[in-house]
Amino acid sequence: MRVLDKHTLLFEAYKRIKYAAMRGIWNGRDRDTYFESCRWLLERFPATVLFIKEVGYHSSGWWKNPDYERCWHLSISFRSGSEKRAVKEILENLFGEYQNLLWIEPPYSEQGKSLNVWHYRLFCDENWVPIKPRGEVYNTDFTERGWKSFSELHS
Repeated sequence: MRVLDKHTLLFEAYKRIKYAAMRGIWNGRDRDTYFESCRWLLERFPATVLFIKEVGYHSSGWWKNPDYERCWHLSISFRSGSEKRAVKEILENLFGEYQNLLWIEPPYSEQGKSLNVWHYRLFCDENWVPIKPRGEVYNTDFTERGWKSFSELHS
């Protein structure tokens, strides 16, 4: 995990976080070098932040709606519990004008609950332009003919 100490200017911190995320794409499988290079400790808050580009939600067979194929994914946890002011600042600096398009999820797994990890996803089109997906993840109105889910392919 990379550390941005409390003396790092926030402008510089967010610039470094964005730059690291733009240098690759995570496919959701292995915690590779790219994934690890996108994990940060923001000592100022203190918060652990993971900011990555992800691809494969639809092509892997997980979600039926192709609008959910790719996203910017931010995971945040705070050592001292939830910090609303810090979350607001982080979202503003990483997502800017697209905050209204974020899909926000609370902690789900036992480990996520114990660390209070929240997830923020900004879905994008094939050119990484932010979008509001049409319909729900399991909606098949826009699914390609012949597409099969992971469970259909492996049952």
